[in-house]
Amino acid sequence: MLRAYSTGKRSLIFRWFLYVSMTSFFVIYVSIVVALRKPENLTSLIGLFVFPFVLWLTSKNRLKVNWHTVYWAMMLQFVMALIILETKWGAAFIQWWGSRLTDLIGSARAGSVFMFGKTYTDHYFLMGAMPQALLLIVSLSVLTYLGVIKFIVETLGRALASCLGVSPVEGINAIGNIFLHVPESALLIQEYIADMTPSQLFVTYASGLSTVGGTSLIIFMSSGVPAAPLIAASTMSAPAALAASKLSFPSHSGEEVPVSTGNEDERLTKRTLLLEKPTSLMHSVIVGINQGIVLICQAVFFIMTFIIILEWVNNTLIWFGDRIGVENMTAEFLFSYMFYPIAFMMGVRSSDCLFVGELLGVRTFSFAVVAYPKLGPIMVNGRAFRAYVAGGVNNTWSYVGRNIVLDNLNQTLTGGVIDPRSEIIATYALCGSASFAIMGLIIGSFEAIVPNRIGEITHNIVRAMVVGTFASYLTACFAGLLFEEDI
Repeated sequence: MLRAYSTGKRSLIFRWFLYVSMTSFFVIYVSIVVALRKPENLTSLIGLFVFPFVLWLTSKNRLKVNWHTVYWAMMLQFVMALIILETKWGAAFIQWWGSRLTDLIGSARAGSVFMFGKTYTDHYFLMGAMPQALLLIVSLSVLTYLGVIKFIVETLGRALASCLGVSPVEGINAIGNIFLHVPESALLIQEYIADMTPSQLFVTYASGLSTVGGTSLIIFMSSGVPAAPLIAASTMSAPAALAASKLSFPSHSGEEVPVSTGNEDERLTKRTLLLEKPTSLMHSVIVGINQGIVLICQAVFFIMTFIIILEWVNNTLIWFGDRIGVENMTAEFLFSYMFYPIAFMMGVRSSDCLFVGELLGVRTFSFAVVAYPKLGPIMVNGRAFRAYVAGGVNNTWSYVGRNIVLDNLNQTLTGGVIDPRSEIIATYALCGSASFAIMGLIIGSFEAIVPNRIGEITHNIVRAMVVGTFASYLTACFAGLLFEEDI
């Protein structure tokens, strides 16, 4: 008895030592390094406190929140952001992975040229990005069959689970969503899903809405956003998803697993091609192609449909605005004001908050892939503008509305520029799959895997979307807090 008490006491002391040490390091680093070098970055602290507070306030069971998991998940995000954004070797490592991914999908150009000719770039999204997405899906299918993805995901997932005090299946799924699509990452733990508690099951699909594995990553890259920040944002969002999920839907000892009725057996026999397991290397290529066809067709028609819907909504709002004396009252116009406070709390410069707020609104109500093409050209403008200004004191410019005219080059940067910190915050905040448009895909995927729980999933899907969105916002807050333009 004495030994047990002593062991427990030592464990408690060590645990609190880690809490105090990590908190002290965070406070000292932010107070000394960030506050002295980039005091404007401190605005992002608002979001780091407000977003978790909102999740706790709307939690299913505020008294059951496991603060150990929440605390260490956010601290892990901080450490990852510190390595990626504050060290040259961390940034170089992420850049290297981004370059390797770019090289891999660049091989798809041969297929695009063969099928559509050299003018395929006239319709780049359909004829360029989609073949790249197909190549990535097939590559992931082969790597999954060879056990590479499973080894990486299970190793990192179990380590993550051990650090954060969650179940191994939750950690594995969170890491899996960095590399794979939602249904594929769920397959890594499919044998456990039926026996998961409601909160554990919630984590599996909420995590999928927080990251951009598989097809989503390629689609976002096709919008003009570099691979490196997308990879970094998706990786950092894995622990963020666990923190947000456990705040919104905490686990507790009184949870009960819904009993299977047996009526789903027939539906389980009709699983889609997304759930097919390859039996050989060549079969894994075929399965990847089949998966790619399904996912790409879904992506194309989902995106096209919501662009059409957004255009219809804009036309309706403009018609209504003309009659009440508000010129050009589009959905983007309304979004810019609705999401202005959120952009500000993440650390976006006040002069850029309307533009970033517009992007956040478009991402929430349609797809990030609709928002990124608005951000990509602005980032390109920023690089061109900063290079021009650095070229000499005689390089003058002028504003024409939001556009910037580079006088010496007689070049117009359409749409102007935003602050570099605002660029990176927007990139990280948009890097997630959470939107109203994607909820149907999540429901359809899990209906094939665990049909007896679909009512439960449908009931909580909006909560999962909020969790996925806030996880991306937390990642953006850390990016804004530790942003260093030189790195």
